[in-house]
Amino acid sequence: MRCLSTRTLIGRHWYNRGTMSGRSPGLLSLLDSHSPALTVPLGSARLSSLLIAALVVITALPATLHGQILGHLPDASPYTDVDSPRELAIFGGYFLASKDLAGVAPGPSPVIGLRETLHLAGPAIAFFRLTHTFSDRTVIDPLDPASTRDQGRISDPITIADMNLGFNFSGDRSVDNFQPAINIGVGGASDLGAPHDIGGYRFGTVAVLTYGGGIRWVPPGRLSIRLNIDNYMYEHTYPKLYHTITGDGTSVISTAHSLVAWRNNGMYTLGFSYAIHHH
Repeated sequence: MRCLSTRTLIGRHWYNRGTMSGRSPGLLSLLDSHSPALTVPLGSARLSSLLIAALVVITALPATLHGQILGHLPDASPYTDVDSPRELAIFGGYFLASKDLAGVAPGPSPVIGLRETLHLAGPAIAFFRLTHTFSDRTVIDPLDPASTRDQGRISDPITIADMNLGFNFSGDRSVDNFQPAINIGVGGASDLGAPHDIGGYRFGTVAVLTYGGGIRWVPPGRLSIRLNIDNYMYEHTYPKLYHTITGDGTSVISTAHSLVAWRNNGMYTLGFSYAIHHH
């Protein structure tokens, strides 16, 4: 098919080939000799214009949609500043203690506790927590055979103190009155001097590594509610008698296994906080 006429498109103007009209003849000559893609038949001019218009629309569309999605009128914004540089809280929940190697450690129980939270800067927080469990545990006599080893259960509550650094995902604001956060910390757990049992075991005092997360509901005012899920890692240390092989050929813990073992223990808590302002 023979094209009756060809013209070169630059900007919004058409130029005849070989004509040096326009403001940039040098650029026109360069495009005319080295950019055949810009030389189109006269009948394709309308198609080219439509393609250029479509590209402009496609380029501008994401910015337009972004403005529509992220823009909010002040009264309709989901973000609310949270003024709580310091919080005091009381909480309750449940301690999901893992079954330990010998089956003698303090077990699952309800918990109560106190928490103080400090807002450091931006999304950073620090908090100190004191938790008391109402655990009990099994007492065993490691010198008895397996069938008569169990001596019943006794109360053995644990007190856990830990300090954590946290990160509020929404910074010092809430989103629709909610503030999600994560935390990591260290501390200690203790039976506060409980005596050894007949088999020589006691929980004692151990180091704790903790991490978790939660979400805080912050309505207008000073009161808020926080739901937390945390994991507490600590070790159990057993007396040497637990390696004793009894008359039935068994021992509390296999002699091939260490007398020290770490366990993960979960905790779910729901707390009520009161914000203390500086002014």
